[in-house]
Amino acid sequence: MKILERLFGANIFFRPGRYRGHLGITLLIKSMIIFLLHITAYPGYTQNNGSELITDRPDQTESSAIVPAAHIQIETGFAFEHNNTEAFSIESYTMNTTLLRFGLLSNFELRAGLGYQKDRFEPVHSDSAVTTKGLSPLYTGFKVKITDERKWLPEIAFLGGIVIPFTAGKDYKPAHSAVNLRFAFSHTLSDIFSIGYNLGVEFDGESAIPGYFYSLATGIEISDKLGMFIESYGTIYEKGTPEYFADAGFTYLLLPDLQFDISMGKEITKKAADYFFGTGLSYRFH
Repeated sequence: MKILERLFGANIFFRPGRYRGHLGITLLIKSMIIFLLHITAYPGYTQNNGSELITDRPDQTESSAIVPAAHIQIETGFAFEHNNTEAFSIESYTMNTTLLRFGLLSNFELRAGLGYQKDRFEPVHSDSAVTTKGLSPLYTGFKVKITDERKWLPEIAFLGGIVIPFTAGKDYKPAHSAVNLRFAFSHTLSDIFSIGYNLGVEFDGESAIPGYFYSLATGIEISDKLGMFIESYGTIYEKGTPEYFADAGFTYLLLPDLQFDISMGKEITKKAADYFFGTGLSYRFH
């Protein structure tokens, strides 16, 4: 698989524009059962040595690719986000946006994510500031490949994940378990261009209002090691104001199993200068 595919992927939990809603664990469990039944009919547990390193960072579009069976992949980095509200100027730092992925079968992987968060809230009409810091809640989930790309049909995968409240620091503990369900699609357009897109629903653990997530990313292969992406994504809520973002970035393959990335973006639904920046490394263990 080409470098274009390495561009398409994101850590579901660590994304500007966080969960807004609550859904019971039952929905996730039912989804897992359905797709676990599906994978039993798929050729399983065969190693894929020599395959391209395909990560789920730095963009927000989850890739449809699975970590090869019996391989472990760690994707980690630093993220900074700046937001302006009517009352506060907010700076957010995530010092360790780590996603751990384990290939259980040739078409199924397990996922876990954790980060250390620091936020600084400065009132608009005051010089005093409040700082919070601590662990974000543990994200656990899975990804299952449904079908490979065939002619005009895309490669398709399904992802399910849950955020566990009690694992978080006191300043970042949601009221309920948060759930994220998403389909990931990818098309190879040429030797240089490809696209990836996601559709899904997410609940942030604070209310019963769902957010409907979408993303569309274009990947560009600059060289065998250097890639670029341009992306648009957002969340539309049943109640509340939609959020729309745009970002872009680069990946560079330092070694066959080691990748560096850098990206930046901006919320495009507000006139305020809300923006974010991230950089990180991904490594695959055989």
